[in-house]
Amino acid sequence: MGDPGSEQPSVDAHGIRPPSVYAIEARATRAGVAVLTLEGEFDLAAAQAVHDQLAAARGGGARGVVLDMAEVTFVDSSVLRELLRAEAALHADGTPLVLAALRPPVARLLELTRTAGLLTVAPTLEAALQRAGA
Repeated sequence: MGDPGSEQPSVDAHGIRPPSVYAIEARATRAGVAVLTLEGEFDLAAAQAVHDQLAAARGGGARGVVLDMAEVTFVDSSVLRELLRAEAALHADGTPLVLAALRPPVARLLELTRTAGLLTVAPTLEAALQRAGA
């Protein structure tokens, strides 16, 4: 066995590393809108990555930020907190944040937590890009 203080990669019984539970891909549009495509389950383990990607988009001087959430199957309160923090920071900069293509479980979270009115949501990526100024 390795040093108990070292972090070992997680593998299953067959020696295969399971895929990440979530993924975030960043790109920019010609109009200067940052698009973050999220995929998978977003819980406490993903909160720091969401924070970092949103901070990078803000720090990069994006005219708007769109989160394409069409492939997001779950969001917990820690990630919701990061979305709300990013919304407040971007709003203070005059930069819109738009969530696109929410699946029913994610939309339900916003309803249950009464945060739906605090975040801008668009039904499609194209509509979100328009709202963000692309």
